[in-house]
Amino acid sequence: MDIFYYWKNIDDDLRAGRIGWLKSERQKLGELKERYPTNIWAFKTPIGCKGQLQLLAKLVWSDTPSVDVPKLDVTSMIFYDDSHKDTIFYNSTDTVEAIETMTKILRIQFPVAFRSNFQGDNGIQIMDGDFLRQFKKLADNFSGTPLPILSVEK
Repeated sequence: MDIFYYWKNIDDDLRAGRIGWLKSERQKLGELKERYPTNIWAFKTPIGCKGQLQLLAKLVWSDTPSVDVPKLDVTSMIFYDDSHKDTIFYNSTDTVEAIETMTKILRIQFPVAFRSNFQGDNGIQIMDGDFLRQFKKLADNFSGTPLPILSVEK
């Protein structure tokens, strides 16, 4: 099982050095953490592309933080290993073709999330089974690099 995570503020989070963890005002993220996911797949809506999604990163889940996490007033939090060799930031998913391809497969799997514009619990979804196998094959077509921004910020 993996997790779909709509990372609305990725740019702000990376600039502020908020690495190694993701937060949510909803309980769903914490509940999924208890199922020991393998990866967290991060997405956002590209600027000027309302209703579409761009794959940003594959984050390897961790049951403990790899960085000091500040005390926050949030409902749930999940950790990822930013230095793991399989944690990558995709650098080839910002093309029109890549965005359309990702949007198509995700819209079919998560129609309610799209209709609600990924608000609240709809921004966090379970990815598993045949859908996850198909998704991974698709993601393998994109190039990526380790998260150098995160390594520098530590």
